[in-house]
Amino acid sequence: MVDKAEMDIYRFRLVLGDPIDDDGAGRLFEAGVDDGYLETGPAGHSIGFDRESISLEEAVVSAIAEVESAGFEVLKVEPDELVSAADIAERVGRSRQSVSSLISGGRGPGHWPRPVAGNVRSPLWRWSDVAAWFQEYDGSQEVDMREASFLAATNEVLAARRSLRRIDPHARRLLRALASKTTASPV
Repeated sequence: MVDKAEMDIYRFRLVLGDPIDDDGAGRLFEAGVDDGYLETGPAGHSIGFDRESISLEEAVVSAIAEVESAGFEVLKVEPDELVSAADIAERVGRSRQSVSSLISGGRGPGHWPRPVAGNVRSPLWRWSDVAAWFQEYDGSQEVDMREASFLAATNEVLAARRSLRRIDPHARRLLRALASKTTASPV
């Protein structure tokens, strides 16, 4: 049994594919989701959590399991992996101008990660790439690389599960075999 003193509260949101009606809210409660707040609106459907757990990983995975056992599809976990310059500034506690200077190379050591989405005027980066950059090049920032990488991997697994349902069984087996192989990271 885990000592209650070792537990922390983790805040995150699960974005769902379906709206949450009264029946769905009841199913969620019966599945153990008693620490989530339901959000439904034009931007989509989600459940915000303030979950007590021994780790972020345990909190997120247990929440996904409970939500899915109630019959809902989890599309992604937020805070979102894709971030704008404004999002980065907010997460690292810097001004937008400071972050823009780092991105352009006007300040800092350079080597800023390449954008992965968006457009020239509104680029988006992977938070895990940005967190790794701050960890490597800027010791003044406290960025939890482990949490950023975990959330990125969780969202990739959720997206892969959706994609796997749409391809033929042979291709699915090939991809599962590929996913089961791990590579050692260089030291």
